Amino acid sequence: MEAVALAPKLPETLDELEDGEILRIPATWDEYLDLLETTPYNIQFLEDEIIVMGQATDTHERLVARLIRLFGNYFEELDTEFQILGSNVRIVIPNQKGDFNADLSVVRGKSEYGPTRKGRDSSVRIKNPEIVVEVLSKGTRQFDLGGKLLAYQGIPSLHHILLVDQHTVTAHICSRTDRPNQWLTTTYNAITDSIPIGDFALPLADVYRKIELGA
Repeated sequence: MEAVALAPKLPETLDELEDGEILRIPATWDEYLDLLETTPYNIQFLEDEIIVMGQATDTHERLVARLIRLFGNYFEELDTEFQILGSNVRIVIPNQKGDFNADLSVVRGKSEYGPTRKGRDSSVRIKNPEIVVEVLSKGTRQFDLGGKLLAYQGIPSLHHILLVDQHTVTAHICSRTDRPNQWLTTTYNAITDSIPIGDFALPLADVYRKIELGA
């Protein structure tokens, strides 16, 4: 008798996970796309695994809102067209390696779309971000600084990856250099620091203003 492949089993709700907890479930890219259409919460994909994350904390969401405002204020003043996108738009990694919801992304010009299961362009999946931003939690830090970071670096259009900690005044900026496949990572942890993101200088004092850390 032939073995019958079982569909990946996902939690019914995110209430089954602790805050910031990550669950990894083996799956193919096609299985992931099928479940994406029916799962009542966000799931992500990296290297043949579905990634399920617990609910974000209040501090996480306040930092995301603050960063969207600061990026928006800066890029809206430029003559070049930029789009500031939130976490409901997915970022697809080349060769079906990954599919993520970044907390914030910046696209220069028009979005280029990734494919649906049937091969059509999907306006909810972009493949040409210039900047991505992730807010780190205790549960997601290892994933965001590990496999997810390496996958992001495989996006040809991407120049900067900003990772902001929600527990301490700490931010990491990974920027593409002029050398092929070489990235430079710098860590900032003084409230007086400003993070260079291309021509944009992002003050940590503005990022963490009135944010209660440690939650």
